[in-house]
Amino acid sequence: MMTPIRLIASDLDQTLLLSDKTLPAGTFSRIRRLAEAGIEFVAASGRAVYTLEAMFAPVLDCMSLVAENGAVIKRHGELLATNLMQPEAYREVVAKTRARGIGIPFVCSLDATLFAEADRGVENDMAHFIANMAFVPDLLALDMPVPKTTVYLAAGDAYAQAAAFYRPQFQPRLAVTVGGPTFIDLMAPKVNKGRALKQLGAALGIPTAVMMAFGDTDNDIEMMQTVGYGVRMANATPNMAAYTGFHTASNDEAGVLQGIDLVLAGRLPQRG
Repeated sequence: MMTPIRLIASDLDQTLLLSDKTLPAGTFSRIRRLAEAGIEFVAASGRAVYTLEAMFAPVLDCMSLVAENGAVIKRHGELLATNLMQPEAYREVVAKTRARGIGIPFVCSLDATLFAEADRGVENDMAHFIANMAFVPDLLALDMPVPKTTVYLAAGDAYAQAAAFYRPQFQPRLAVTVGGPTFIDLMAPKVNKGRALKQLGAALGIPTAVMMAFGDTDNDIEMMQTVGYGVRMANATPNMAAYTGFHTASNDEAGVLQGIDLVLAGRLPQRG
């Protein structure tokens, strides 16, 4: 028996990754087995492309990366597309975040994640998420297009802050999403993981109807709305049930790998 699946995308934090931020054992062998079966694996994350490249280094030759929530797309080590935000946009986010006095803004460039010198010390909280950090005197002095700007909220109230301030203030001029309780991400207009999968599918000749995606929270919504087979984790936020027709075990139970094994065996995850 064969499934129609030709591409499997997975979010990372609270989805593919265990709660200690590591990949579950057997991830790389699954990615290679998918490639051998003619199924493209895509790591689709809010994390930076260089962080994903370090994490998946042994298998970059046979998979794709959708980084920064869709702002950067790479396949087999080759850059396919970027969807960047302009300096005036991220400088506005930084300035208004500073004025509120809530959260720490930082700017994600193509080469490094940039923090203000005034925020030194925050890197201790970021080590699990960011592979390449740098500090600059003033984020407002930056002048190059970048994939994303992020606000770090140590209090864990990102969902509330996004609803109260960032969405009303910046949408639709910028794409605004929440990557978990401590991160609000802002990108160029219409940038999201779903749009990136459409771009990748167009390049590979893979219709979205034969794509599967695994996710757990808000920055996965557009991805679930795009693919033919949306799979939520057992630990997903409750709202994700409205966007997914399938479910799997939690991230700490390697629910993504369980789902991949089913596809490789010609089956689908549990419906509902």
